[in-house]
Formats: sequence, structure tokens, C-alpha cells
Amino acid sequence: MDQLKLEKYLERIHFSGAPEMNMETLKRIHQLHPQYIPFENIDPYTGNVPSLNLDDVFNKLVTESRGGYCFEQNLLLREVLKYIGFDTRLQQARVVWKREEDAIAAKTHLLLIVNMHGQEYLVDCGFGIVTVTAPLLLHDEEPQQTPNGEFKISKKEELYILWFWKEKWLPVYRFALEHVEPLDLDIANWYLSTYPESMFKKNLVLSKVDEEARYTFSDHTLNIRKETNEKESVAIEHDEQLFQILKDIFGLKENAVKLLKEKITKE
Repeated sequence: MDQLKLEKYLERIHFSGAPEMNMETLKRIHQLHPQYIPFENIDPYTGNVPSLNLDDVFNKLVTESRGGYCFEQNLLLREVLKYIGFDTRLQQARVVWKREEDAIAAKTHLLLIVNMHGQEYLVDCGFGIVTVTAPLLLHDEEPQQTPNGEFKISKKEELYILWFWKEKWLPVYRFALEHVEPLDLDIANWYLSTYPESMFKKNLVLSKVDEEARYTFSDHTLNIRKETNEKESVAIEHDEQLFQILKDIFGLKENAVKLLKEKITKE
């Protein structure tokens, strides 16, 4: 990361002004990043393993206006925050979304822990369906309001669990504070993008969140859940509809559409 790349990133997420190492900057970046850089797994879905090389990640998500999944999203975010001056470290988690909190799960999710003024915060712009849009105090078990819903973090012994309120508290993922090596991410990234039964290999998943709603595409359906709790579901029955929502809803460009068209042609 350098000053020119930082400026391009800030332009990509529509961040105005000069970023500083303070809570206001962290909150603004955390809210804007998932609004303008969508979650998408087009590479794994079309048979490509996403590169975790930092230059490649920057080129894909910023220069080429693509999106990505957790490894790409949070690696980019970490480099940005580190350059600004934030004390940031990587952390892996076991995803238990739509399952029991103690369900067996591999470490397939990447999040960040930011230490500022003696406080630790969970920072994560890469979970897709329930991406957090504000830093969360790690050592506070009370519910924490974000611009897009209520979250909380529970702790039992050395184990943390992130929860999301959706008519009731639902577990999102669990983790322990452990050192993460780059090889750990390479292995998880390879598994998620090549294992035949991986959800990211079998299914196309798209997501973004703004001040008004969460937008998610999976299983041929576009779901829009507004902050007023209204929900709209739209069946996407034709390829042209899919290509259109990639552009209109998720802000992707022709380079992303081209990859999907190539996969459909081969099939």
C-alpha cells in the first residue's frame, strides 16, 4: 500500500476528506467499504482460485471494480488500515451461520481485530449476507447497534461468538484469538474455491449493504431486506436478468459479467 493506492481505494468507496487514525475514520471506512465493494464469489464459481497476493487483490477490487469474498475483502481492508496507522491483525473464524453455535466447522472465514487506545474491535467487511457495517467492541457482551442491524459478541472461556439479531439472536461465527500465518489463508482459500461441495464452488453468491438495505443474491433469488424490516424477494429466471442485477444492484462491470457468460457458454 502507498499513498496513490490509498487515494484510489478511498475514491472507490466514495470516502471524502483525509483519513486519520481515529474512530471516525474507522467507522466511515467500515460502512462505505461493503457498500461500494460488493461481496462476490464469481472467481470460485467460474473455476478460478482467487489470488491472495496483495497487489492482485488491490487490482481486482479497486482498479478493476470487482468484488470478492472474505479473504480478499479483509486483506485489502487490513492493508488500508495499516497504512493509515491502525494496529490491525488477522483472525480466522469458524462459520456457524444458519447452524448451532457449537456446530463443527473449519476455519474458513477471515476477519480483523483492530487495537485502538487500549480497546480491541472486531472489524469485518467480508461476510456477505450479514456483513458488519461498524467496528464492534470485542470485550463487550451487550448488544451493539450498527447502521445495518444489531450485533453482539459473547465470550465463553477463550471462545468468542458473533451474533446477529434477526427476530432472535443467530450465531454468525466463532473464533479464538490465535496467530494467523499466510499459509493458513492459502489453505482455506484453496479449499473454498476448489472443493466440489464448497458453497462458493457450487453457488453464485452476491451481497452488498447500504444505508437503506441489504441486497443478497443466491439460489436464483435476489433478496432485499430494508432497515425498516421490509423484505422483497425477486426470482431471477433468466441469464440476462442476472447480468443486469450484477450491474444495477451490485455495481459490477462488464468484466464480471464476461466471466459468468463464459461459464454459461461452456455449460
